[in-house]
Amino acid sequence: MDQVIEFLSSLFTYSDFHSFWKSGNWTSFHGWLHILSDLLVWSAYFVIPALIFSYLRRRGKKINFNGVYILFAIFLLISGLTYLVDAVMFWVPLFRVSALMRLATGIVSWITIYYLFRILPTATALKSPLALQEEIDKRIQTEQELKLRNERLLEAERTARLGYGSWDIFRKHVELSEMACEIMGLPPGCVPSYEMLAAQVHPADIRFIEDCIQKNLRAEHFRQFYFRVLTDRMVIKHVLVKGEVLRNAAGQAIAIKGTLQDVTEIRMHLQRIEQQNKRLKKIAWVQSHRMRSPVATILGLAEIFNHADPSDPMNAEIISSIKEQSQKLDEMIHEVDDLTREKVRETI
Repeated sequence: MDQVIEFLSSLFTYSDFHSFWKSGNWTSFHGWLHILSDLLVWSAYFVIPALIFSYLRRRGKKINFNGVYILFAIFLLISGLTYLVDAVMFWVPLFRVSALMRLATGIVSWITIYYLFRILPTATALKSPLALQEEIDKRIQTEQELKLRNERLLEAERTARLGYGSWDIFRKHVELSEMACEIMGLPPGCVPSYEMLAAQVHPADIRFIEDCIQKNLRAEHFRQFYFRVLTDRMVIKHVLVKGEVLRNAAGQAIAIKGTLQDVTEIRMHLQRIEQQNKRLKKIAWVQSHRMRSPVATILGLAEIFNHADPSDPMNAEIISSIKEQSQKLDEMIHEVDDLTREKVRETI
């Protein structure tokens, strides 16, 4: 311990040592070669930590394991000082300072090694820049595929006039997709309320919708239903609702989710088909009932016509009756023709 105290107390005392120039057979070239080499190493060991600290200051928290950079910079600084002291010792024999600097270099070196051992498992678990770039590329590709699928899904919804909706019963929160908002005549992306939706529904269907919802909340399976939307331009749209009731563990209804489809064109087409079927039934009835009566009458009159005696007075009445029934038949044929032409025009 006494030697340590004596060492530290005479740290900058060098009268008991000789400088390098005086403690050997140095030529000028040999000595200055050592001096310049030590100064080059020291200057490099000084600049590198300066660059490291500048890099850390600019990057901040974006860098992992900042402690390694700091320890490495301190290690280089202390190591560089040993080379500077060696260069100075050609004139001033600071052997005690040199020994202390080397001890500090060794301590910092092992602290750095210990820290590296601690972070090595975490550092090796990190992905390389190439692996990170590959993962980023995969994620970008996945996002692009999802975006493409979403665009295709939206296009399919637009083509089918189909939208999605959900209703949280307890929070009284309604969520509609962009297409569902368009079907209901609401601006896209809005958060609709009950009042907003009720304002879009045909007034005659509001009570009907409430009854359908209450029945579906009690039923085991959701039963689809239709309702009408009255637009601002007083255009009526027909909407088909299909869905599912979500229940908690106690069987209590907590939400409804489903689809809304604009079936106005389908409903109009069905109405046209229904009207056409009515006309076809009317044509069939005319052909099978009304037209059958004059045809049967004409056939019966022809049977009683006196072919043996054309001058029979009864024949004149028969011919008159046949003419009358023929005129009725002609009128019926024109009626059927008009109905058929009207059906053809509607089809076109």
